[in-house]
Amino acid sequence: MENVKGCVEYNMSDKDMFKEVFPLDYQVGGDHYKNLKIQPFTYSRENGFNVTQHSIIKYASRLYTKGDPIEQLDKIIQFCNLEKDHLRKHGQQNKKNNKGR
Repeated sequence: MENVKGCVEYNMSDKDMFKEVFPLDYQVGGDHYKNLKIQPFTYSRENGFNVTQHSIIKYASRLYTKGDPIEQLDKIIQFCNLEKDHLRKHGQQNKKNNKGR
């Protein structure tokens, strides 16, 4: 329900309102990022990283806190290989300083 100013009204007992108001404080499927000083999403956004850079940071950040560490490392390697393939096919121009994502 919207009020006159166009803001959504919440029932104070509605736990879902906190998911929208404080999205970095809520995590689906675990708590492996919640104890980090800087969450991977925030770090990647603030530094303008592309999807490969973000994914590597994400999997490295949870290496020992979610699932099998070998699997997490395999995911990092997969993203490295995908980026290498992309660079080989599309060239490396404009890749310095995160340009040309």
